[in-house]
Amino acid sequence: MTRTKAKPKSVAKAKSVVRARKSLAKPKSLAKPKPFAKPKSFASNVIAEAALGILRSEGPGALSLRRVGEVVGTNHVAVYRRCGSFDGLLDLCADYVAAGFPEIPDTLDWATATQMRFEAAYEMWAEHADLILLMRGRAWLGMNMTSRFYEPAMRSIVDSGMPISEAATLFSILYRLTIGSVVATRANHWSPWESREALKSLGVHRFPTLARVEHEVDHTDDRGSFKEALRRLIVDLGPRTSKANPLQAR
Repeated sequence: MTRTKAKPKSVAKAKSVVRARKSLAKPKSLAKPKPFAKPKSFASNVIAEAALGILRSEGPGALSLRRVGEVVGTNHVAVYRRCGSFDGLLDLCADYVAAGFPEIPDTLDWATATQMRFEAAYEMWAEHADLILLMRGRAWLGMNMTSRFYEPAMRSIVDSGMPISEAATLFSILYRLTIGSVVATRANHWSPWESREALKSLGVHRFPTLARVEHEVDHTDDRGSFKEALRRLIVDLGPRTSKANPLQAR
């Protein structure tokens, strides 16, 4: 009967040390984390709806990637991976909102179509004024806004006979009027009562013209003021053709 030759204690000890070192090489706490698995329902529209809901119920100061993550049931890192940044979150919201922009028939004359498109833009932006303010003047440049508003609005103006440069200028003026009216209305907490009280404290006799305006003019119709300003700009700055502008008769 043959005996198995015992290994020297020094060799056995060395192997046990190697095994111990290997077990300590990658402790579980330092192992590379597995990539975050995105839920199937974690789509762009889910994020946009959550963010817009926060804006409506909690205000612009409450909106953050972390807060959106809490609402949709994930963490802020997952929201960041989807949006890329806070500005990316705002852009995502903007294009989600723009998906509801109405289609204006191409069969309408350019002036009527232009009036309708910019009035629709005003209504959309007025409903989401906090989003406008958070974007700090950045334009809405997503697919929905570009295809539903920018392209057809510019095409309609150009097809009216205006040179490209003049059409671009007119579009820029109407755009600034529209979004500026929304921002001014959202940010300005002026009221007729406060204005009258201010004049009284300063002395109505010092400002008779302003006092008369305050007494005779209704300043509460912000939308009406915007629409009238829009109509006048389209009439005054539109193409000079023999065909009468349909808005002139209004």
